Amino acid sequence: MRNVGEVEIITKHKGDSIYVDGGYAGRTGKLKKFPLRAGLHTIKLRDPSGHTFYQERIDVIRGKTLKIRPDYSG
Repeated sequence: MRNVGEVEIITKHKGDSIYVDGGYAGRTGKLKKFPLRAGLHTIKLRDPSGHTFYQERIDVIRGKTLKIRPDYSG
């Protein structure tokens, strides 16, 4: 088994930018679930104006899906 898990971002907001470890990964609404190497990562969500409204340090576990439910305040 490869050393990866999955991250699932559950939000009703579409068009926010998703960043993983500082790199652009996609947009909410299009990128719902994606594979990520097991270990520690930083997830950030930015609204269309570029404001970071969610940030979390996550621990991805091999073979598991980590569900993220950001608290959207904007």
